[in-house]
Amino acid sequence: MAKIKITWVIALVVFWEIIARTGLVNELLLPTPSSVIIYLINGLIYKDLLLQLIQSIGLVVLGLSISVIVGIVITYLDYFYPVFQGLFEVFASIFHPLPGIAMLPVVVLWVGVGVDAVLLIIIHAVIWSFYLNLKMGFHQIDRSLIEAAHNNGASDIQLFRYVLMPESLPSIATGLKIGWSRGWRGLISAEMIFGAISALGGIGWFMYERRAFGDVKGTYAGIVLVAIVGILVEQVLFNQQGKYIFSKGNHQDNE
Repeated sequence: MAKIKITWVIALVVFWEIIARTGLVNELLLPTPSSVIIYLINGLIYKDLLLQLIQSIGLVVLGLSISVIVGIVITYLDYFYPVFQGLFEVFASIFHPLPGIAMLPVVVLWVGVGVDAVLLIIIHAVIWSFYLNLKMGFHQIDRSLIEAAHNNGASDIQLFRYVLMPESLPSIATGLKIGWSRGWRGLISAEMIFGAISALGGIGWFMYERRAFGDVKGTYAGIVLVAIVGILVEQVLFNQQGKYIFSKGNHQDNE
């Protein structure tokens, strides 16, 4: 399957190159992919694009980490304290389908424009999908495992640590993957709207700035870089981690 995907990507790039070089589309609207790649490489090596990329990825990782910690806490409360279950489900019903862009006016009122605002957008984008996936994982666990833990005198913390979390690893992996993609999109949107949130700005700011200056190749280079990072993270990191988790779970079942 991976080879088929790579083949299609190469075919699309070649098609793009042919269309751009034949002049069927104005170069100001569609530069050649080779010129975009050269621009991207030069930006990463000789300019600040690599630092902007590192800043953006760092913000997503930070937002994802905060969301995971908070998501684990609220899922724990949801599972063991029914009084909280309805509250968190209402929050998830309201905020999960709500785009981060719709939250921007409120976020600006609360924390202004800056890193804190971008972090809030990322956390909003990640936390509810992670919570819902972890909650689903808890409720899909074989009840006999939970009853066995109770019969052996396990406390809520022990049940959570030794049964619920390990048995929910596939759901955690899915929640992380979905959370990453949502957080990455939220980051780019926020950076493009808020502008430079530091001396350098992030990838979203790079794309906005290139577009503002009419730098078509730079705009496409930013889009390509965002796509490459998203594909690499999802296909290399999360897919491999997911395979490891599922294989580990199957191995434990066989034992």
